[in-house]
Amino acid sequence: MQVNNSKPAKRASVRKVAFGILCTTSLLPLTAVAQPVEGIEEIIVTGTRVANRTATESLAPIDVLGAGDLEKQAFSDTNDILRSLVPSFNVSRNGISDGSTFVRPPTLRGLPPDQTLILVNGKRRHRSALVQLSGGALAAGAQAPDLSQIPAIAIKQVEVLRDGAAAQYGSDAIAGVMNFQLKDASEGGSATIQYGSTYEGDGDNAKFAANVGLPLGPNGFFNLSAEYSQGDPTNRGVQDPRAPAAKKDLAMNWGDPDAEATRVFINSGIDLTDTTSIFLFGNYGASKANGSFYYRPPTLDHAVNGPTMPVAGDPDGFRFAEWFPLGFTPRFYGDVKDASIVGGFKHELESGLIYSMSGSFGRSQIDYELKNTVNPSLGPASPREFYVGRLVQEEENFNVDLSYPVEIGWATPLNVAVGTEFRRELYEIGAGDTASYTVGPYASFIDFRTKLPAALPIGSNGYPGFRPEDSGEFKRDNIAFYADLEGDVTDSLTVGAAARYEDFDYFGSTFNWKVSGRYDFTDAFAVRGSVNTGFRAPTPGQSQTSSVQTFFPAGSSSPVARGTYPASSVVAQYFGAKPLSEEKSTNFAGGIVADLADINITIDYYNIKVKDRIALSGDFNPSAADRIRLAALGVPGANTLGAVNYFTNAFDTRTQGVDFVSNTTVAAGEGKVDLTAAVNYNKTKVTKRNSAVIDDTRKADLEKQLPKLRGNFTAQYTLDAFSILGRASYFSKFTDTANYAKTFGAEWVFDAEVSYDLYENINLAVGVQNMFDNYPDKVDALANGGYAVGQVYPDTSPMGYNGGMYYARVTVKF
Repeated sequence: MQVNNSKPAKRASVRKVAFGILCTTSLLPLTAVAQPVEGIEEIIVTGTRVANRTATESLAPIDVLGAGDLEKQAFSDTNDILRSLVPSFNVSRNGISDGSTFVRPPTLRGLPPDQTLILVNGKRRHRSALVQLSGGALAAGAQAPDLSQIPAIAIKQVEVLRDGAAAQYGSDAIAGVMNFQLKDASEGGSATIQYGSTYEGDGDNAKFAANVGLPLGPNGFFNLSAEYSQGDPTNRGVQDPRAPAAKKDLAMNWGDPDAEATRVFINSGIDLTDTTSIFLFGNYGASKANGSFYYRPPTLDHAVNGPTMPVAGDPDGFRFAEWFPLGFTPRFYGDVKDASIVGGFKHELESGLIYSMSGSFGRSQIDYELKNTVNPSLGPASPREFYVGRLVQEEENFNVDLSYPVEIGWATPLNVAVGTEFRRELYEIGAGDTASYTVGPYASFIDFRTKLPAALPIGSNGYPGFRPEDSGEFKRDNIAFYADLEGDVTDSLTVGAAARYEDFDYFGSTFNWKVSGRYDFTDAFAVRGSVNTGFRAPTPGQSQTSSVQTFFPAGSSSPVARGTYPASSVVAQYFGAKPLSEEKSTNFAGGIVADLADINITIDYYNIKVKDRIALSGDFNPSAADRIRLAALGVPGANTLGAVNYFTNAFDTRTQGVDFVSNTTVAAGEGKVDLTAAVNYNKTKVTKRNSAVIDDTRKADLEKQLPKLRGNFTAQYTLDAFSILGRASYFSKFTDTANYAKTFGAEWVFDAEVSYDLYENINLAVGVQNMFDNYPDKVDALANGGYAVGQVYPDTSPMGYNGGMYYARVTVKF
């Protein structure tokens, strides 16, 4: 359940603590930790460098989600699990969205995915290799960690810090911080088998997960978690109106892709002495998925099927329609591999000084393939399958941290923490096979019959391969120094301050600070607030990504080639691009914490101003003259470009909102009912922009593509071995201007799960997600009565569009 930050009774006595600091962010306990005992509050390690600080004492709002919250879900994707628990967290399906189909981009507090810092055991998590080129207005241009690589079975607790924290943790912590703490038991474990399917009868999915804790010597633990999941595709589309009557199968797959994944996490630690400990944790994940691209009908006269090409010995010429008489749909395959290893130690001296060192390495790799397509410019010599290329993100981190409690006459010692961090990033683009990017002989030719000039697209149709000239390794180093102070001035007043200096290759240095405080008027009422500055440096991937995709403009059934280019490229410079710089933020927050009649309530306001946001620009539509000039500048495929965008710092935003969280437990006969309500109101306004780069349509989507109001309401009744959970999720209206030029109405989604302990160690659960089979509003129909390219529901819907799903789960504990 979500734990609020209300004030505990006898706060001073709770704070008989040993001060410490997490490596990078805090020093995690390394010995095995027993399961939380009812009535004992969760210890948090996010947002503070004071050891044993509880969630109820925090200076900023923190949601604490336990293993039980994560496991009572039908979803296997951690993104979907968090969406159902944290109302300010949003993620959409992205059915036909290039790489966004495989690595989904979530948002927190209405800000891009890479403005939320992701930690595992208090350590910075490496980014995905994917730089988002799709995935909605907020995600376009972002590069963030892939949360789906962290399986729920491995997680002991998730802490969601809803406050700016760049001064404490460094780049990316503008919207907040999410810290995934891994299970650390030295004995016991569990195994789970789950199966589910949609009401429509597709999307069958199965999940097998297990966790085991083992002793590592007399004072250590080794905890292993593994998960295998497999999901069949779903499809909520209709037949493309351009498909011939003879085509019986649906032309495109609007829904979940065909997916399979195996993920493993380890977590281990040893107390060498009473004052010295070491730790090691890491992961390996491998997943494969494939989904459809847009359909190419046999009548598409300007792309791959139209012009008649001269072929030696063939007086009638050649058309690709001879290969695909009913048209064709390219299939896009993503092979994602993810791995990390983190290790370190800490030592406490007799003086009270604690020092620690740690190092980490993380790697994300994505390989793309295309099947059932062609390189049109190669004509009849084209293959029908292509290796498109490889993306790689690697990160190395090294940290040294020290903390020391200083007695200055306050209610508790002033915790003084200092540290340094060195980080190296590498982004790699690997070229596809030659046929995937080759400029073939039919890129420009004379039509065999009309005797007029003609041209066919270059590269594997749907997603041209990465060219050698765009490939290579791109590195960046940075070093950081920080100082952090926190202490209780009195039993009622807590203050904190932090400062951080970072120096980056290529982008120079930045200095950020944070001050925060909390005052407890009574045991039942407190106020808190913070002011901080932040930043996010452009990643090497954002500085180097180059790609060409196919898309359908709103209201059109004709595909357009859209080129995405780095700000330093010839094409971007031609359309006015400037070198990328870091994003800069200022965050104001304030709230109240109350405990009224056993009901815990927190209300927190936030105001986040971000300058020079990094994102993809709006589309520029090259004229015929532009294409001629770009071709003269050596741009491959310039004559077929219908749209161009690039990475830019072209606008400022202000995001304001309020988080309300409340929970309580009430008796119900012989049982009890746990009640939680969590509501988020969030509004973003573009306060400044370069209108030539960020047009009115893009501005509208930045401001309105997410619901302004989200709410999650949960009730769980427990009686001995029996429990029943009900959850209602609310999504207010949202508007998607670029894709559908439409506002979609507010929706409710209801979930339920019933579970029973058959025996002491065996639990059986059955449940439904979206119990009443609710769908978002449909996209507008075309004049001919068919939906645009066969799509029925908006891809950007925050509630998804698979409808209802039922599932059953068996869990064995040992």
